[in-house]
Amino acid sequence: MQAHTEELKTEKQKKIISEIIAELSKENMDLYYTDSSTIANLVIEKIQNKEISTEKFDLVKDLKTHDVLILMSYNSNCC
Repeated sequence: MQAHTEELKTEKQKKIISEIIAELSKENMDLYYTDSSTIANLVIEKIQNKEISTEKFDLVKDLKTHDVLILMSYNSNCC
């Protein structure tokens, strides 16, 4: 059961990261050409500035840049 719960959490985190990246893309049309590390840092910045709902924040607040990079790599339509 623990593994299933972690899987579900990871899926939710991936979705939140994708939403943040989509928002960043609207703000910066050149984001597509930006390297993944920079994008991950921008995502972390948005999380740390609490620019997302409290529910979403609770799911991603402990993520580090490396974690975001890994989650981004699982998303086929990212970067």
